Amino acid sequence: MKMFLFFLRTLLYGWIIALRDLCRRLRQIVCRKGGRKQPSPHRCVPINDPAFVRPDPMIYDQYYLTSLGLAVTWDNPDIQLYLNGSPVSSSLLLPGTTYEVVAQIWNNSTDAPVVGLPVAFSFLEFGVGTISVPIGSASVDLGVKGGANCPSYATMLWSTPTTPGHYCLQVQLQPADDSNPLNNLGQENTNVGTAHSPAVFTFTLRNDTRKRQTYRFECDAYVPGAPDPCGPSNSMADREARLARHRRGAQPLPPGWHVTVDPPSPTLDPGDSLIETVTAAPPPGFTGNQVVNVNGFHSGGLSGGITLTVQVT
Repeated sequence: MKMFLFFLRTLLYGWIIALRDLCRRLRQIVCRKGGRKQPSPHRCVPINDPAFVRPDPMIYDQYYLTSLGLAVTWDNPDIQLYLNGSPVSSSLLLPGTTYEVVAQIWNNSTDAPVVGLPVAFSFLEFGVGTISVPIGSASVDLGVKGGANCPSYATMLWSTPTTPGHYCLQVQLQPADDSNPLNNLGQENTNVGTAHSPAVFTFTLRNDTRKRQTYRFECDAYVPGAPDPCGPSNSMADREARLARHRRGAQPLPPGWHVTVDPPSPTLDPGDSLIETVTAAPPPGFTGNQVVNVNGFHSGGLSGGITLTVQVT
């Protein structure tokens, strides 16, 4: 009787158990031979395959470059204004006048282009931490690094406010995906003054954070200069030499120049603002133009800055 029940049980469902064990064994063999990729270690990003590439749209971003220990200029090399087709300085703008703003945009990825990259334009009152006012948005197709459409150019018409004054521009890249979202904000913030004795500039400093901040200022004469020519040499020593020229502090003010910021270390509550005065005194006998970058810092890092050009005739 027991033997009869054993054969009956095998015929009814024993073959199902054997088939399940066989499938499990075959799956283990396939996995050991590399037929199955390991899952991603990230919960929210299940894709972990070399075929999945990401773009890196970028613009000359002063905040990102400062975080790398590099000096910056607020005369942004990737932002240019035009009036009737001719380039003009952002420090010599007329009130109530329509300018064409052109932003040069790069891609640091050699694998992933960007189709329809949104680019937002805005302006601020001349100063540090001031409020941004939207101008409009454009869209560009950005190619890969070293390929066609890289760099790409976004264009926006901007009618300056009717109130005379100095204003600075911001260009914000807004990609849907980005391997480095820290290099997407470029700012143009310059002013020109003539020094009959010392040159005097004023700008607004505003606390745009959520806590009380004490500010300090650093001044230098950094200018990016012309890019090095492309060549076969790209050794680590060559790269370090290029970076050394752009480190913070590598281009101090020339001897004899005296630049002061008053007040030198103000403390502001969130949303509060005040007027800062910059006095730039050239050495005796100096003639020509001198660039002065004034960068403001608080406990969170760079808060903003301005680039001044002192003209001495």
